[in-house]
Amino acid sequence: MKDPAQFLTARGKSTNKWRVIKFTDANEIIKLESTLKEYIAAAIQIEKEGIKVEVKEPATDPLPQELPELFAEDHDFEKAYKSLMPGQQQGYLLYFNSPKQSKTRTSRIEQYRQRILNGKGFHDCVCG
Repeated sequence: MKDPAQFLTARGKSTNKWRVIKFTDANEIIKLESTLKEYIAAAIQIEKEGIKVEVKEPATDPLPQELPELFAEDHDFEKAYKSLMPGQQQGYLLYFNSPKQSKTRTSRIEQYRQRILNGKGFHDCVCG
């Protein structure tokens, strides 16, 4: 979709398909009403025409060195991690890889071990 007003932003640095318009208050919506209506009409037309977005393969972060070490100690943990969807794995990798110290990476992995064993992604709800 064309973005002449340059309102559309990626949801995150790893997002290559979906874009959103972010608002900080309701007055912005009112101020941009006509532009928003144009964007919505364009999106509806794209949908009607069946135009598809060309999706690039997402770059995947490498496994932190601590993760395979923990997999070697606990094969159920490895199996649970590998059974997650690629996006769920990527969510964990972004979080696990960000610290510089091995101790912190290991701590983060341990903190989320049970969620992974439960089949939950990093951003999945832990409700109920």
